[in-house]
Amino acid sequence: MTSYSSRKGEVPVGDDDLYAFLTDMRNFKPVIPNGLLDEWQATADRCSFKIDRVGKVSASLSEALPHSIITYNAETLFTGKIAVQVVIEPLSRNRSSFYITAGLNMNPLMRMLVGDSAGTYLGKLIDAIESYGGYDKIRGCSRPL
Repeated sequence: MTSYSSRKGEVPVGDDDLYAFLTDMRNFKPVIPNGLLDEWQATADRCSFKIDRVGKVSASLSEALPHSIITYNAETLFTGKIAVQVVIEPLSRNRSSFYITAGLNMNPLMRMLVGDSAGTYLGKLIDAIESYGGYDKIRGCSRPL
């Protein structure tokens, strides 16, 4: 299995709010930069879309350990099955860090074709999650009154 890891990102919400936000796949659309995806469809635990040079991607929420780890399974015709994991770490009540790992089963030729593009996509995803402008709307939503 070939693994890729992102850099660590930081967001202005607590780990509980970030977890609640990222476990609902309908929330991904406003986070993803314009022009990166086409044909977006989503429910709370599944989504599908097209990526240029990759094709159709189908993803689903696989496992979620409250406030710490979220695992998604995805599949594309180009790379086959992909496991994506988001690890969330609390920094304070209203700040958390996170990073993303992706594991792909690829033969050597496919690994050569993918090259650095998987790492580039992970970097763009970290940038998009960090720069999302709606955190003030979700901050505190997962906490009881």
